[in-house]
Amino acid sequence: MAELDAELLERAVRWCAEAGRQATEAEVRAALAPLSWDALLAARALLADPPPARPLGPRALADMARGASAQEAAERERDGRYLPEAPGVETAHPSPGPENARPSRRRTARAAAGPRVRRARDRQSPSVEPGPTPPLLDELFRAGGRSVLEQLLRRRGAVRPALLSAIAEGWRRGDGLPPDEADLDALLQTHGMARAFERRERAGLLHALRAAGGVRSRAAAALRMTADSYGAALRRLGAEAEAEAVREERRAALRRRATLSERARLLLADEERLGDLGILEELLADLRARLPEHVRALQATAAGALPAALSRSLSLSRPAVEALARRLGLRLWPEGQAAPERRPPRSSRPFPRAASRQRQGRRS
Repeated sequence: MAELDAELLERAVRWCAEAGRQATEAEVRAALAPLSWDALLAARALLADPPPARPLGPRALADMARGASAQEAAERERDGRYLPEAPGVETAHPSPGPENARPSRRRTARAAAGPRVRRARDRQSPSVEPGPTPPLLDELFRAGGRSVLEQLLRRRGAVRPALLSAIAEGWRRGDGLPPDEADLDALLQTHGMARAFERRERAGLLHALRAAGGVRSRAAAALRMTADSYGAALRRLGAEAEAEAVREERRAALRRRATLSERARLLLADEERLGDLGILEELLADLRARLPEHVRALQATAAGALPAALSRSLSLSRPAVEALARRLGLRLWPEGQAAPERRPPRSSRPFPRAASRQRQGRRS
Protein backbone atom coordinates (compact mmCIF):
# COMPACT_ATOMS: atom_id res chain seq x y z
CA MET A 1 0.00 0.00 0.00
CA ALA A 2 1.38 3.43 -0.98
CA GLU A 3 2.00 6.03 1.69
CA LEU A 4 -0.46 8.93 1.52
CA ASP A 5 0.51 12.05 3.43
CA ALA A 6 -1.92 14.71 4.65
CA GLU A 7 -0.79 17.26 2.04
CA LEU A 8 -1.51 14.86 -0.82
CA LEU A 9 -4.96 14.07 0.54
CA GLU A 10 -5.81 17.76 0.96
CA ARG A 11 -4.61 18.59 -2.56
CA ALA A 12 -6.68 15.72 -3.95
CA VAL A 13 -9.81 16.94 -2.11
CA ARG A 14 -9.34 20.47 -3.56
CA TRP A 15 -8.63 19.06 -7.02
CA CYS A 16 -11.82 17.00 -7.00
CA ALA A 17 -13.83 20.04 -5.84
CA GLU A 18 -12.46 22.08 -8.75
CA ALA A 19 -13.43 19.21 -11.07
CA GLY A 20 -17.04 19.28 -9.85
CA ARG A 21 -16.95 16.38 -7.38
CA GLN A 22 -16.90 16.77 -3.60
CA ALA A 23 -14.91 14.06 -1.82
CA THR A 24 -13.70 13.35 1.70
CA GLU A 25 -10.20 12.39 2.71
CA ALA A 26 -11.40 8.86 3.44
CA GLU A 27 -12.72 8.47 -0.12
CA VAL A 28 -9.47 9.83 -1.55
CA ARG A 29 -7.43 7.47 0.63
CA ALA A 30 -9.52 4.46 -0.44
CA ALA A 31 -9.10 5.38 -4.14
CA LEU A 32 -5.36 6.14 -4.10
CA ALA A 33 -4.16 3.50 -1.64
CA PRO A 34 -4.11 0.60 -4.17
CA LEU A 35 -1.89 2.61 -6.56
CA SER A 36 1.65 1.51 -7.22
CA TRP A 37 4.59 3.81 -6.61
CA ASP A 38 4.77 4.90 -10.27
CA ALA A 39 1.02 5.48 -10.46
CA LEU A 40 1.14 7.54 -7.26
CA LEU A 41 3.83 9.75 -8.81
CA ALA A 42 1.58 10.18 -11.85
CA ALA A 43 -1.29 11.17 -9.52
CA ARG A 44 0.90 13.80 -7.83
CA ALA A 45 1.76 15.21 -11.27
CA LEU A 46 -1.94 15.39 -12.17
CA LEU A 47 -2.72 17.23 -8.94
CA ALA A 48 -0.13 19.90 -9.78
CA ASP A 49 -2.27 21.13 -12.72
CA PRO A 50 -5.94 22.17 -12.92
CA PRO A 51 -8.42 19.38 -13.72
CA PRO A 52 -8.43 18.75 -17.50
CA ALA A 53 -12.13 17.78 -17.58
CA ARG A 54 -15.30 17.77 -15.48
CA PRO A 55 -16.52 15.95 -13.47
CA LEU A 56 -13.65 13.99 -11.91
CA GLY A 57 -13.63 12.29 -8.51
CA PRO A 58 -11.04 10.32 -6.53
CA ARG A 59 -11.55 7.08 -8.48
CA ALA A 60 -11.34 8.97 -11.76
CA LEU A 61 -8.06 10.45 -10.55
CA ALA A 62 -6.78 6.97 -9.78
CA ASP A 63 -7.76 5.71 -13.25
CA MET A 64 -5.99 8.66 -14.89
CA ALA A 65 -2.87 7.88 -12.83
CA ARG A 66 -3.03 4.35 -14.23
CA GLY A 67 -3.09 5.70 -17.80
CA ALA A 68 -6.74 6.44 -18.65
CA SER A 69 -7.51 9.66 -20.55
CA ALA A 70 -9.28 12.57 -18.87
CA GLN A 71 -12.27 12.34 -21.24
CA GLU A 72 -12.69 8.62 -20.57
CA ALA A 73 -12.51 9.10 -16.81
CA ALA A 74 -15.01 12.00 -16.94
CA GLU A 75 -17.38 9.84 -19.02
CA ARG A 76 -17.18 7.06 -16.44
CA GLU A 77 -17.83 9.62 -13.70
CA ARG A 78 -20.92 10.93 -15.50
CA ASP A 79 -22.20 7.38 -16.06
CA GLY A 80 -21.93 6.64 -12.34
CA ARG A 81 -19.38 3.83 -12.72
CA TYR A 82 -17.39 5.14 -9.76
CA LEU A 83 -20.30 4.98 -7.32
CA PRO A 84 -19.68 2.60 -4.42
CA GLU A 85 -21.16 -0.80 -5.15
CA ALA A 86 -23.52 -2.56 -2.77
CA PRO A 87 -21.86 -5.30 -0.70
CA GLY A 88 -22.02 -8.76 -2.25
CA VAL A 89 -22.50 -7.48 -5.81
CA GLU A 90 -19.99 -8.90 -8.22
CA THR A 91 -18.53 -6.13 -10.38
CA ALA A 92 -15.71 -7.85 -12.16
CA HIS A 93 -16.52 -9.72 -15.33
CA PRO A 94 -14.62 -12.93 -16.15
CA SER A 95 -12.07 -12.47 -18.87
CA PRO A 96 -12.48 -14.65 -21.95
CA GLY A 97 -10.24 -17.70 -21.68
CA PRO A 98 -10.20 -21.38 -22.50
CA GLU A 99 -12.42 -22.22 -19.55
CA ASN A 100 -15.03 -19.61 -20.61
CA ALA A 101 -14.94 -20.33 -24.31
CA ARG A 102 -17.75 -22.93 -24.20
CA PRO A 103 -21.07 -21.42 -25.40
CA SER A 104 -23.86 -21.28 -22.86
CA ARG A 105 -27.11 -23.22 -23.11
CA ARG A 106 -29.09 -20.01 -23.62
CA ARG A 107 -26.93 -19.02 -26.58
CA THR A 108 -27.26 -22.52 -28.09
CA ALA A 109 -31.04 -22.49 -27.69
CA ARG A 110 -31.27 -19.02 -29.24
CA ALA A 111 -29.27 -20.19 -32.26
CA ALA A 112 -31.51 -23.26 -32.69
CA ALA A 113 -34.67 -21.15 -32.58
CA GLY A 114 -33.70 -19.37 -35.80
CA PRO A 115 -33.43 -15.68 -36.61
CA ARG A 116 -35.31 -13.24 -34.40
CA VAL A 117 -37.64 -10.80 -36.17
CA ARG A 118 -37.51 -7.27 -34.72
CA ARG A 119 -40.47 -5.03 -35.60
CA ALA A 120 -40.32 -1.26 -35.67
CA ARG A 121 -43.43 -0.92 -33.52
CA ASP A 122 -41.74 -2.91 -30.76
CA ARG A 123 -38.75 -0.63 -30.70
CA GLN A 124 -38.45 1.42 -27.53
CA SER A 125 -36.85 4.81 -27.44
CA PRO A 126 -33.74 4.87 -25.27
CA SER A 127 -34.28 6.52 -21.94
CA VAL A 128 -32.30 9.70 -21.38
CA GLU A 129 -30.59 9.60 -18.03
CA PRO A 130 -30.34 12.93 -16.21
CA GLY A 131 -26.88 14.41 -15.91
CA PRO A 132 -25.02 14.60 -12.64
CA THR A 133 -26.35 17.10 -10.15
CA PRO A 134 -23.80 19.83 -9.40
CA PRO A 135 -22.78 20.18 -5.76
CA LEU A 136 -24.31 22.76 -3.47
CA LEU A 137 -22.85 26.24 -3.18
CA ASP A 138 -22.32 25.58 0.53
CA GLU A 139 -19.21 23.57 -0.40
CA LEU A 140 -17.47 26.78 -1.49
CA PHE A 141 -17.96 28.30 1.95
CA ARG A 142 -15.69 25.66 3.46
CA ALA A 143 -11.94 26.03 3.86
CA GLY A 144 -11.18 24.42 0.49
CA GLY A 145 -13.47 26.86 -1.31
CA ARG A 146 -10.92 29.69 -1.06
CA SER A 147 -8.47 27.96 -3.40
CA VAL A 148 -11.29 27.22 -5.86
CA LEU A 149 -12.37 30.87 -5.79
CA GLU A 150 -8.79 32.07 -6.30
CA GLN A 151 -8.39 29.81 -9.32
CA LEU A 152 -11.65 31.10 -10.84
CA LEU A 153 -10.40 34.66 -10.33
CA ARG A 154 -7.17 33.87 -12.15
CA ARG A 155 -9.09 32.39 -15.07
CA ARG A 156 -11.99 34.83 -15.40
CA GLY A 157 -10.60 37.98 -13.79
CA ALA A 158 -12.36 40.27 -11.32
CA VAL A 159 -15.44 40.58 -13.54
CA ARG A 160 -18.65 39.77 -11.73
CA PRO A 161 -20.72 38.43 -14.68
CA ALA A 162 -17.93 36.11 -15.81
CA LEU A 163 -17.22 34.94 -12.26
CA LEU A 164 -20.89 34.27 -11.50
CA SER A 165 -21.22 32.35 -14.76
CA ALA A 166 -18.24 30.15 -13.82
CA ILE A 167 -19.67 29.47 -10.35
CA ALA A 168 -23.11 28.65 -11.81
CA GLU A 169 -21.52 26.05 -14.11
CA GLY A 170 -20.22 23.98 -11.21
CA TRP A 171 -22.39 24.75 -8.18
CA ARG A 172 -26.01 25.40 -7.30
CA ARG A 173 -27.95 26.88 -4.44
CA GLY A 174 -30.16 24.85 -2.17
CA ASP A 175 -33.30 26.27 -3.81
CA GLY A 176 -32.10 25.26 -7.29
CA LEU A 177 -31.48 28.81 -8.49
CA PRO A 178 -28.11 29.90 -9.89
CA PRO A 179 -25.84 31.93 -7.58
CA ASP A 180 -26.31 35.70 -7.66
CA GLU A 181 -24.22 38.72 -6.65
CA ALA A 182 -25.29 38.42 -3.01
CA ASP A 183 -23.88 34.90 -2.92
CA LEU A 184 -20.62 36.12 -4.50
CA ASP A 185 -20.31 38.91 -1.92
CA ALA A 186 -20.92 36.39 0.89
CA LEU A 187 -18.21 34.09 -0.52
CA LEU A 188 -15.70 36.93 -0.75
CA GLN A 189 -16.48 38.09 2.79
CA THR A 190 -16.22 34.56 4.18
CA HIS A 191 -12.75 33.99 2.71
CA GLY A 192 -11.46 37.52 3.43
CA MET A 193 -11.12 38.44 -0.26
CA ALA A 194 -13.65 41.29 -0.50
CA ARG A 195 -11.22 44.25 -0.39
CA ALA A 196 -8.71 42.74 -2.82
CA PHE A 197 -11.52 41.85 -5.20
CA GLU A 198 -12.90 45.40 -5.12
CA ARG A 199 -9.47 46.83 -5.96
CA ARG A 200 -9.06 44.46 -8.88
CA GLU A 201 -12.62 45.07 -10.07
CA ARG A 202 -12.17 48.85 -9.97
CA ALA A 203 -8.87 48.67 -11.86
CA GLY A 204 -10.43 46.38 -14.46
CA LEU A 205 -13.39 48.71 -15.08
CA LEU A 206 -11.14 51.74 -15.57
CA HIS A 207 -8.69 49.84 -17.77
CA ALA A 208 -11.52 48.72 -20.05
CA LEU A 209 -12.73 52.33 -20.28
CA ARG A 210 -9.28 53.59 -21.29
CA ALA A 211 -8.89 50.81 -23.85
CA ALA A 212 -12.30 51.72 -25.33
CA GLY A 213 -11.30 55.37 -25.80
CA GLY A 214 -13.62 56.58 -23.06
CA VAL A 215 -16.74 55.00 -24.60
CA ARG A 216 -18.75 53.36 -21.85
CA SER A 217 -20.79 51.13 -24.17
CA ARG A 218 -17.62 49.63 -25.68
CA ALA A 219 -16.03 49.13 -22.27
CA ALA A 220 -19.16 47.36 -21.02
CA ALA A 221 -19.24 45.13 -24.12
CA ALA A 222 -15.58 44.18 -23.60
CA LEU A 223 -16.45 43.02 -20.06
CA ARG A 224 -19.67 41.29 -21.24
CA MET A 225 -21.79 43.75 -19.26
CA THR A 226 -24.63 46.05 -20.17
CA ALA A 227 -24.11 49.80 -20.13
CA ASP A 228 -26.43 50.15 -17.13
CA SER A 229 -24.66 47.45 -15.12
CA TYR A 230 -21.29 49.00 -16.00
CA GLY A 231 -22.43 52.40 -14.72
CA ALA A 232 -23.87 50.79 -11.58
CA ALA A 233 -20.54 49.05 -10.93
CA LEU A 234 -18.69 52.37 -11.22
CA ARG A 235 -21.09 53.98 -8.74
CA ARG A 236 -20.84 51.06 -6.32
CA LEU A 237 -17.03 51.22 -6.33
CA GLY A 238 -16.88 55.02 -6.14
CA ALA A 239 -15.00 55.23 -9.46
CA GLU A 240 -17.33 57.62 -11.30
CA ALA A 241 -15.06 60.66 -10.84
CA GLU A 242 -12.02 58.78 -12.14
CA ALA A 243 -14.01 57.40 -15.06
CA GLU A 244 -15.23 60.89 -15.93
CA ALA A 245 -11.62 62.13 -15.83
CA VAL A 246 -10.72 59.46 -18.40
CA ARG A 247 -13.61 60.54 -20.61
CA GLU A 248 -12.69 64.23 -20.27
CA GLU A 249 -9.14 63.41 -21.31
CA ARG A 250 -10.47 61.75 -24.46
CA ARG A 251 -12.76 64.73 -25.16
CA ALA A 252 -9.81 67.11 -24.93
CA ALA A 253 -7.78 64.92 -27.30
CA LEU A 254 -10.61 64.90 -29.85
CA ARG A 255 -11.19 68.65 -29.59
CA ARG A 256 -7.52 69.22 -30.45
CA ARG A 257 -8.24 67.72 -33.88
CA ALA A 258 -9.41 71.07 -35.16
CA THR A 259 -8.82 70.99 -38.92
CA LEU A 260 -11.73 70.39 -41.27
CA SER A 261 -10.18 67.19 -42.58
CA GLU A 262 -9.67 65.73 -39.11
CA ARG A 263 -13.15 66.61 -37.93
CA ALA A 264 -14.75 65.27 -41.09
CA ARG A 265 -12.89 61.99 -40.62
CA LEU A 266 -14.03 61.81 -36.99
CA LEU A 267 -17.65 62.33 -37.98
CA LEU A 268 -17.54 59.69 -40.70
CA ALA A 269 -15.51 57.07 -38.85
CA ASP A 270 -16.40 57.35 -35.15
CA GLU A 271 -19.77 59.02 -34.71
CA GLU A 272 -20.70 56.50 -31.99
CA ARG A 273 -17.75 57.54 -29.79
CA LEU A 274 -18.50 61.24 -30.33
CA GLY A 275 -22.10 60.68 -29.25
CA ASP A 276 -21.10 58.67 -26.17
CA LEU A 277 -18.62 61.35 -25.11
CA GLY A 278 -21.21 64.10 -25.62
CA ILE A 279 -19.32 66.17 -28.22
CA LEU A 280 -21.16 65.08 -31.37
CA GLU A 281 -23.40 68.14 -31.54
CA GLU A 282 -20.43 70.41 -30.86
CA LEU A 283 -18.50 68.91 -33.76
CA LEU A 284 -21.53 69.01 -36.08
CA ALA A 285 -22.11 72.67 -35.32
CA ASP A 286 -18.47 73.48 -36.09
CA LEU A 287 -18.56 71.61 -39.42
CA ARG A 288 -21.88 73.22 -40.44
CA ALA A 289 -20.38 76.66 -39.74
CA ARG A 290 -16.98 76.19 -41.43
CA LEU A 291 -17.50 73.70 -44.25
CA PRO A 292 -19.94 75.81 -46.37
CA GLU A 293 -17.38 78.66 -46.40
CA HIS A 294 -14.75 76.20 -47.56
CA VAL A 295 -17.07 74.92 -50.31
CA ARG A 296 -17.82 78.49 -51.54
CA ALA A 297 -14.09 79.21 -51.71
CA LEU A 298 -13.60 76.09 -53.83
CA GLN A 299 -16.47 76.99 -56.19
CA ALA A 300 -14.55 80.02 -57.43
CA THR A 301 -11.75 77.81 -58.75
CA ALA A 302 -13.28 74.38 -59.18
CA ALA A 303 -15.99 75.25 -61.75
CA GLY A 304 -17.85 71.95 -62.41
CA ALA A 305 -15.45 69.69 -60.48
CA LEU A 306 -16.44 70.74 -56.97
CA PRO A 307 -16.72 67.18 -55.48
CA ALA A 308 -13.26 66.26 -56.75
CA ALA A 309 -11.76 69.51 -55.43
CA LEU A 310 -13.40 69.00 -52.03
CA SER A 311 -12.13 65.42 -51.97
CA ARG A 312 -8.56 66.59 -52.57
CA SER A 313 -8.72 69.45 -50.07
CA LEU A 314 -10.06 67.23 -47.25
CA SER A 315 -7.95 64.18 -48.21
CA LEU A 316 -11.09 62.07 -48.39
CA SER A 317 -12.37 59.66 -51.02
CA ARG A 318 -15.24 60.62 -53.31
CA PRO A 319 -17.74 58.30 -51.54
CA ALA A 320 -16.68 59.78 -48.17
CA VAL A 321 -17.17 63.34 -49.49
CA GLU A 322 -20.63 62.45 -50.80
CA ALA A 323 -21.57 60.84 -47.47
CA LEU A 324 -20.33 63.95 -45.63
CA ALA A 325 -22.39 66.20 -47.90
CA ARG A 326 -25.52 64.16 -47.24
CA ARG A 327 -24.87 64.17 -43.47
CA LEU A 328 -24.44 67.98 -43.32
CA GLY A 329 -26.94 68.91 -46.05
CA LEU A 330 -24.31 70.38 -48.41
CA ARG A 331 -25.09 70.83 -52.12
CA LEU A 332 -22.16 69.88 -54.31
CA TRP A 333 -24.06 69.91 -57.63
CA PRO A 334 -26.31 72.55 -59.23
CA GLU A 335 -29.91 72.64 -58.08
CA GLY A 336 -32.05 70.02 -59.80
CA GLN A 337 -29.04 67.88 -60.75
CA ALA A 338 -28.51 64.65 -58.86
CA ALA A 339 -25.16 63.13 -58.03
CA PRO A 340 -23.78 61.29 -61.07
CA GLU A 341 -23.64 57.53 -60.95
CA ARG A 342 -20.16 56.24 -60.39
CA ARG A 343 -18.94 54.00 -63.22
CA PRO A 344 -16.47 51.21 -62.58
CA PRO A 345 -12.84 52.10 -63.30
CA ARG A 346 -11.69 51.65 -66.87
CA SER A 347 -9.09 49.08 -65.88
CA SER A 348 -11.84 46.67 -64.77
CA ARG A 349 -13.38 46.55 -68.33
CA PRO A 350 -11.57 44.34 -70.89
CA PHE A 351 -10.11 46.09 -73.91
CA PRO A 352 -11.86 45.37 -77.25
CA ARG A 353 -8.84 43.60 -78.71
CA ALA A 354 -8.37 41.41 -75.66
CA ALA A 355 -12.06 40.50 -75.70
CA SER A 356 -11.94 39.58 -79.40
CA ARG A 357 -8.86 37.41 -78.78
CA GLN A 358 -10.66 35.61 -76.00
CA ARG A 359 -13.62 34.89 -78.31
CA GLN A 360 -11.31 33.62 -81.08
CA GLY A 361 -9.56 31.31 -78.58
CA ARG A 362 -12.89 29.84 -77.53
CA ARG A 363 -13.93 29.18 -81.15
CA SER A 364 -10.66 27.43 -81.94
